Amino acid sequence: MAELAFPKRLAGKKVAIFIDYQFEDLEVTFPMLRSVHKSNSRGASPLTGCFAHRLRLQEEGAEVIVVGAHPAGQKYTGKYGYPVKSHVNIEEFSSLTVDGLVLPGGFAPDYMRRNKHMLEAITTSIELGKPCAAICHGPWMFCSARFPNGQPVCHQRQCTSFVAIKDDLVNAGAQFVDAPVVVDGPLITARTPADLIPFCHALIEALM
Repeated sequence: MAELAFPKRLAGKKVAIFIDYQFEDLEVTFPMLRSVHKSNSRGASPLTGCFAHRLRLQEEGAEVIVVGAHPAGQKYTGKYGYPVKSHVNIEEFSSLTVDGLVLPGGFAPDYMRRNKHMLEAITTSIELGKPCAAICHGPWMFCSARFPNGQPVCHQRQCTSFVAIKDDLVNAGAQFVDAPVVVDGPLITARTPADLIPFCHALIEALM
């Protein structure tokens, strides 16, 4: 059966997903992969719980690159074993070359928030008004990325996150909102993988 064709609303757009080891698998693959993905040898989806959804970045026509702290081509493994290779090393990346950023959760943000190049890229993107979308533990990055005046980029912004880092956001000056997805200027935040659909909707709308 032929696949239905939908308008490529993000044609010509480029989005970077920041990554490190132990990322939350669905929070990388769900936004990145096309809606029709192949089954594994047992006939089951390789992304358990990840239903085909039309509003993923690649399906919408966007170019998606994976940016990591290690040399390009490095294979990163998610919490549940899903492998993703990077396209670009963060030291060779510029926020000027993309239209938006995605910051997944899992344990990866605990590594990424220590990387000054990733933090600088986030700050630059926000200063330029480019969408920066973070989910689960991803908003941790907004606590560590700072403007030249020293204020966290989430200061006086409405944000949400996984409940375990709520205090970190509040202590960084954010206004915490317990909602599936929260948009405040260029910052887009969501709580957990269960919120991936509204999270992707908000990101795509911001990129259009």
